[in-house]
Amino acid sequence: MRLIHSLPLLAAFALAACGNDPDEELSDESLSMDEVMAEGEDNGVMPQPGEYSTSYELVSFEVPGASSVDMDALEAAFREGAQEQSSFCVTEAMDREAWISAMQDNSCTLSRLSADGDTLDLAMTCDAEDGPQGRIGMSGTAGETSSDLEMTFTQPIPGIGDANIVMNVTTERTGDCS
Repeated sequence: MRLIHSLPLLAAFALAACGNDPDEELSDESLSMDEVMAEGEDNGVMPQPGEYSTSYELVSFEVPGASSVDMDALEAAFREGAQEQSSFCVTEAMDREAWISAMQDNSCTLSRLSADGDTLDLAMTCDAEDGPQGRIGMSGTAGETSSDLEMTFTQPIPGIGDANIVMNVTTERTGDCS
């Protein structure tokens, strides 16, 4: 089972940019790729076409106001889900928005983008029935055959509160798409 499909245990999650306030300069309305590119800077490297594996590492997990029993159970469930690897395919026809959506196994719309060489910083909104929902942000490096990105999630957990989660997400090209 992919990490994203194991997360409904925690409810759908929203991601926020690391190093930038994701709510700053980010409205609830989605922007078209043309609007993002008009205001963004994309001089970044795009990944080569092919199959990529994705690994997740939980960096931190905090739920202000949750009991230690709730915290322990939630963190254990999230750590277990984060250990699952997944894969996705990058094609020549993909733009940055489609590549990020494929990596997240989701449909995402960019609302802020800064890419220069292998440095990437972005914010977007994603909506999937059983995956990430809401604002997503990423920052880190993304090259032709791998990426190393840090993400911060704000995950509402009904009856408990918001979970603040930081994850490291790495991808690596493993071959041609099957």
